[in-house]
Amino acid sequence: MSTTIVDAAFRSRLTQVIHSFGSVVSLATAVGVSDNAIYKWLSGRGQPSVANLVALARAGRVSVEWLATGAEAAQSAQAITRSVEHGDFIFMPRSRIRFSSGREGILRSEQVVDSIAFRAEWVKRTLNAEPRDLILIEVVGDSMAPTVKDSDLILANLAEPRFRQDGIYLLRHDGGLAVKRIQRRPDGKLLVRSDNPKYEAMVVPNVKIIGRVIWIGGRV
Repeated sequence: MSTTIVDAAFRSRLTQVIHSFGSVVSLATAVGVSDNAIYKWLSGRGQPSVANLVALARAGRVSVEWLATGAEAAQSAQAITRSVEHGDFIFMPRSRIRFSSGREGILRSEQVVDSIAFRAEWVKRTLNAEPRDLILIEVVGDSMAPTVKDSDLILANLAEPRFRQDGIYLLRHDGGLAVKRIQRRPDGKLLVRSDNPKYEAMVVPNVKIIGRVIWIGGRV
């Protein structure tokens, strides 16, 4: 691997992944290396092997390409949306999905706005999910109204990246992200549709699922 992997830009991306875990020790444990190894990478005195680079990317929920080269910058946002657990509460960064005009809920930019606290016991028992697997998003748009309205919040479980049952999912579509309902038709094909009837449903042969939406919150 080229020694350019330890340049300043790489160290900056590695720092983002570390921040998502809260500490070097936590990241080292997830990757399976010593904390000294990560400190060496941060200082530029060493470089991760291919295997460790892949492990870093998986732990940070980013692509290997982005971590190594900075490409696919849109995916890097996943590295900074990890929750932080403190005492009885989980502080979940709130990301805002903005929609380009004329599109049906496609992500064009993402901004971390603030953090919202959830009770850890409620997340684990009621939602039956691990906080580290969740992403909190403020939806901007009407494609899923009235189920998910403009400015509503959703929690998506990234540990469910495949279709298992009819429901609402976070998808990668047309170079961005979309929140859509997926249903299995009698012929076995998957129907991707918006709850807002003004948007047409689509039969998609290969649905790229990021996670399943397990909670919706908003104004009555």
